[in-house]
Amino acid sequence: MSVPQSPWATDVFGDQAAAVRLAVGQGLRNMQANAQAAQEQAASRTTRTYGTTRYENQYERLQDELKELPGVRAVQPFGFSYELMLIGNGLLYPFRYAKTKSDVRSARIPSESRLVRELFTFAPAPKHTQDPFDLDFGTAIPTAEPRGALATVPQGTQLILVPFACNASELLEAYWGIAALGMNRQLEWATDPEPLHLPQTVTSYTPRPISIPHQITAHTSFADGTEPTLTLSSRIASDRALHVPAQTEAEPVEDQTSEDDATH
Repeated sequence: MSVPQSPWATDVFGDQAAAVRLAVGQGLRNMQANAQAAQEQAASRTTRTYGTTRYENQYERLQDELKELPGVRAVQPFGFSYELMLIGNGLLYPFRYAKTKSDVRSARIPSESRLVRELFTFAPAPKHTQDPFDLDFGTAIPTAEPRGALATVPQGTQLILVPFACNASELLEAYWGIAALGMNRQLEWATDPEPLHLPQTVTSYTPRPISIPHQITAHTSFADGTEPTLTLSSRIASDRALHVPAQTEAEPVEDQTSEDDATH
């Protein structure tokens, strides 16, 4: 189904706005599928495996879906383990804002990390945070000078937020849009947070395999062993005449070597 593009999306991504939107939704669907597969294979009573896998997949699966689009570029912030995708004039930043369906307009950014402060240098400036009665209810997070690959991002780039809600059971909803970072990590939306289509089909399913050591499929029982070779010899005539007892085992052969032979 064709969805009209918001003016801001066309301004940021140009003719690729529709393709970017579809790719982001697909990447989030793949993220959820992979995280659930990892949780199932872990067979854990907690959802830690889901959480860890979901976190890394929210970056990597989006990259899988976007990397073939013309002009796309992967940008790795300083000290960050994953890459963010820059396409057109938009730098995409996905994050989970809730575990249940919630009003995205009341969403908060997950942390006040240095990465967050660097990213919001590409966002609009927040509104004045003081009320008319001069009561200060909090301060906006100050921005920080971008480092590493973020320092090479062209001027005019805009931070495109991709907040989504999910848990170990399901992917609930996702949005994208532009927002400033206000007081107490609150987002001040400069655009309407636009719902993203989340397809049911998974296009990048990479469950973590469980390593099973090589197993011996055929088990050998005692009765299946190789029969020993018996050496038979007849007794000489003189032994039989003198009634020498038959020898059933060979005399042990004295070892002609010693430890000194091996070590000196």
